[in-house]
This record gives sequence, structure tokens and C-alpha cells, in this order.
Amino acid sequence: MFRLLILLPALWIPISILAQGVFFSMDDQAVRARLVHDVAVLTSDSLQGREAGTAGEVKAARYLSEQFKTIGLTPNGDSTDSYYQQFSKYNLIYNWGTTLDVNGHRYIYREEFGITALSMNGSGQGTLIDGKQGLVIPERQIDQLSGLGDLKGKFVMINLHVDRDLLNDTSLACRLSPRHRMISALNRGAQGVIFWNPDSPWFRKLFDFQTADTLPGLSLYVDLKTADRLLRQSGLLVEVNVQISRNKNDYTNVIGFIDNRASRTIIIGAHYDHLGMKKDGRIFHGADDNASGTSGMLELARYFATHRDTLNNYMFIGFTAEEKGLYGSAHFVKHPAIPLSNVRFMLNLDMIGRLGCEGNTMEVEAAGSSPVWRKILRDTPHKSFKVTCVNGSLPYSDHYPFYQDSIPVLFLNTGLHDDYHTLTDKASTLNYDGMVEIMHYANAIINKTNQVCTIPYRSVPLRSQASASVGFFFQALSWLFIIKD
Repeated sequence: MFRLLILLPALWIPISILAQGVFFSMDDQAVRARLVHDVAVLTSDSLQGREAGTAGEVKAARYLSEQFKTIGLTPNGDSTDSYYQQFSKYNLIYNWGTTLDVNGHRYIYREEFGITALSMNGSGQGTLIDGKQGLVIPERQIDQLSGLGDLKGKFVMINLHVDRDLLNDTSLACRLSPRHRMISALNRGAQGVIFWNPDSPWFRKLFDFQTADTLPGLSLYVDLKTADRLLRQSGLLVEVNVQISRNKNDYTNVIGFIDNRASRTIIIGAHYDHLGMKKDGRIFHGADDNASGTSGMLELARYFATHRDTLNNYMFIGFTAEEKGLYGSAHFVKHPAIPLSNVRFMLNLDMIGRLGCEGNTMEVEAAGSSPVWRKILRDTPHKSFKVTCVNGSLPYSDHYPFYQDSIPVLFLNTGLHDDYHTLTDKASTLNYDGMVEIMHYANAIINKTNQVCTIPYRSVPLRSQASASVGFFFQALSWLFIIKD
């Protein structure tokens, strides 16, 4: 769990249904048995804790895609015949051997200078010259590099400052970027660039270390004091040694679709990754976090694949790398399989397996993300548990990137507990009867949403978000310092 949110489907009907030639009984015992089975597979030792970017994630993704196919969902990944939406992230590894020497004086790494995301690995030596802002903008008749002479083998100092009239012209954003300015210098023979001026709004662009497309040159930044010292002298000899590496990790979201030929789509998601293994080989099985939500997502897919809802299409997403920092859901929102303007709302299932274990309460977070949620939730029946609605929601689960993109969300969870992110979060600790009740509840919520014309987005006030954070903090105190082996 990175934290919770949910929206699920309509009332269970005790009837046998057909999907892709497979009968799924919808009585409570059959639903319970499938939940038990899915959790058992996802928490099995062979999946090694389902850490994103590992063989365990690959096996878990394969299981989800097989289930989607059996259920009869249409593949909606990177191609028309694949459920997989694959992407890569790059983890930065600093090496403290990175150096900057000017006329024999060595500057202090990460105090007086540092690496930028644009730099390649390697070393070089050359004369340092002042390139002013390094701007080359033909349409404005600006070329600050042409008067510098031959740049071959030299290092160019570039001030990240941009005059306001240029900064306000959005058509120039690409040409003003540090990347474009460095490319301009490299194209004229420079072997590297040293950026300065942390007060510029472009300064933060130097540190997007998730990118893989580095430039074929060396690049550092220096602080204001160092920049002033360097610019006061001419003909300085610079020696640069950059040691930086990026480890590439491949990740996979799993996406299936039910096309009911409706104009709107409900997204139901759950992250299937967890923490993997300890160095000694012991496994974080992640039953509640989040085999529980993933199995619930699969059950809802089984239901809606055969109980056609002509008002909505349905997209089911197994998100990866939630535990790494919401990588999977953030990637989907940036690269959606359908237009996000067609998404009615997103329902997130994360840690729904401990109903009654730490209090008989279902928490519904992000209830403030639409002005209609409170009434819908008040009118939605729930049988054996209490419901607590929270307007805000912590940015720790996969609903959050959708909320940031102005999409209404709901986040269901049964709360934190002492087994959270420990080796003791095992399948035997889950309340499967409670999970069946949550399936009823999720279905009932979706039925209620079909009774309103629109679910408009609303931004949650910061005070509500702060309140949710404070609540989480005090809740976390009970388990934060517990070490369970």
C-alpha cells in the first residue's frame, strides 16, 4: 500500500454467468473462493513479493493478463493484442568521484558544483568562456554564441536567466530550455557546458534525472559564488570528470477494457506490486497490500464483463510500481489508453482485506473530489460495516495522479495495521468475507453513480488534505517503529 482509494461495481446477483466460455457463479461463496485463489497466487513464494522491475512483477503481470483474457476483457495495452502497457524508469546513481578543477583549484562537489541530468559520463579539459545566456533564437535575431569564435573543445558558461519578454512567449519554451542551449553550444564544437544562476525558473530543469536521452557532452552547474569567481577571470583552464550512471528498470501496467459503446468510461484500478524480498531471501508477501485490492479488481472485472452496463464502458488496470512512487498510475495518466476526457471517475482499490481486524470500518477517501460524492455515499447501502468519508486523501496511492489531472476519484481502504509493510502481511490474515461485502459495496456505489447525470470534478481544499495527512500521521504511529520478522 502506498495508500488507498476505491470505486467499484453494482450489486451482486446470485446467478451463473458466462464469460468467454467460462461460467462464474456470483453467489457469495463462489466470489469468496475466487478472492482466496487470486490472493494465494499473488502472494505465492514464486512471485517473490512482486517487486516492480523484477521477475516477480513479470509473473504477476502475466497472471493478471491471463485472468483478463479468461474474463473476456479487450486488450488495451501498447498494442491491440496486448494487455501490457510497458515503460522504463532510470534510477540515478551518483559517484562522488565527479570533479571540477579550474586552474588547479578543486571545487567541492554538491556544495559548489554538481551534475546535471543532461551530462554524459566522461572527462574533458578545455578553456572556459562566458556564453552569456547561450541563447540562439533566429526568429528573434538572437545568437549569443556566434561572437565567441571557435568553440571547439571549450567549456561554455551559460546563465540560466531569461528576460521576461522572452519568458512570457510560450512559443519559445523549447529554445529557452537548458537542453536546447546546451545543444546549440555542442553543435558549435563545445565539449561541455557549465550552467549557473539557481534563481532562474529554468534551474530545476537541470535535474530531471529520470530521462535517458543525455546529450553527447559534459554538463555541470555551479553556485552563484563559484560562478562569480569564474566569470571574473578569462582564459581559465577547466578539467571536468563526470561519473554518473542510470540503471534502467522496465515496468508493466496491465490494462483490459469493456466496450459497452458508451460515451464515458469508469476506471477501476489496483496496484499489484509490493516490496519484494529482504537480502536474506525472506519475502514481503503483501497480502493486504495489495493482493487484496488486485483480487477485488479482478472480481469486479468478472462481474461487469457479463453484466453489461450500457451507460458506461469499464477499464480495469493493474498498476505497477506504486510502491516505488506511483510510477505506473502516473505513466498511465501521461500516456492514457483512452482520452481522459471520457473518464467519468477513477476507483482505486488498495488494502481492502482487513475489514473488522482493526475496527469494522471502511474508509472512503477523496470524497471531496466531486460535490456529488457525499450524497452518493450517504445513499449507498452497506451491510455489516461502518463507513467513514474523508474529503481529502494522501498522495500515496494510484488515484492521486488522476485527481491531479482533474478526474473525480474515490479511494476505499480498510485501514493501516501492524502488518503493513512487514513480513507478516500474509494471506492468512485477510478477512475474505469482509472482502465480499466490500465487493457488494463497490457495486452499489457504481449503481448510485448511474442515477446522476454528471460527476463533476472539484479540487479538495488544502486544509482537508492537511487534515487527512495529520490523521494518517497519528494512525501511523502505532506501527511506524515496529519491526516484525
